[in-house]
Amino acid sequence: IRWVVNSDEYKLLCNQIYNEAILTLDGIVKQNSNLSSAAIIIDLDETVLDNSKYQVENFFKGESFNMKSWAKWVNRAEADLVPGVIRFIESIRKHNIQIIFISNRMHERLDATVENLKNLNIYDESDIFLLRLDKSDKKHIRRNEVITGSNRMEQYGSFNIIMSVGDAMGDFDLE
Repeated sequence: IRWVVNSDEYKLLCNQIYNEAILTLDGIVKQNSNLSSAAIIIDLDETVLDNSKYQVENFFKGESFNMKSWAKWVNRAEADLVPGVIRFIESIRKHNIQIIFISNRMHERLDATVENLKNLNIYDESDIFLLRLDKSDKKHIRRNEVITGSNRMEQYGSFNIIMSVGDAMGDFDLE
């Protein structure tokens, strides 16, 4: 946590990763004339939202991560942005590509999540959120809904996922 909060290296690496993502996106756009059904799937926590304040608070309370304190933290809508992410999201929006946030945050905290993104001036009404309904609602299930336009995605239709961005293996389709 100290490294994330205090390190110039962390900020530099995040910015570098997002700069590379922007270059990759620009390349995809140049190579494809029709991206009308294109989407980029982005995780939220530690990919868009920096929750290090939560971890610091836990440290000073002598606690570790737990669902009760995590729920309270999410409802406070006080997470900051991961360095570099705002430029990446602006680039996605400039290319009119659909952003779909797939996160293991619980769906019952969607309003607080949207409030947090609004507070950071990164929310857009066109954003789609597929937060977790219960323990069995794994990310690969939600990615499949995006691809097939089924269940929660019926109202939006299917999308071609052109990029996935996250901080953990579960954020990517590795099949």
